Amino acid sequence: MVIKAGFMCGWGSGEDSLIITSTTIKYVYSVPAKSQIPEINKERQTSTSEWNNILNSINLDNFLNLNYNTCNICVDGCDEWISVKNDSMSHQIRFGLGLKIDSIKPLQDILSQLRSEFRK
Repeated sequence: MVIKAGFMCGWGSGEDSLIITSTTIKYVYSVPAKSQIPEINKERQTSTSEWNNILNSINLDNFLNLNYNTCNICVDGCDEWISVKNDSMSHQIRFGLGLKIDSIKPLQDILSQLRSEFRK
């Protein structure tokens, strides 16, 4: 299983992405256009307990039933996205940055914690 998540905002104000597998977590942050640092790129191993915690946070049935597809970036706003791919199954949602979705809140909380860790 591969879990990807990120956000993107209009007007060159930055975007990030997380790629999470059973072995690694990779984080890329494209810093806003006027920053002196063009990109943050970090990676670390995923522990077995962390991976199990991530898997336990995902109710695939609930996730597959979500049908969010905003385009706030189309009008210079911000969108957040999450995708899950497992064998032949793949599903992605895109929603307003910061929106909490009850059925995937545990996963959103983990993604938020990972962002905080990597952006330090």
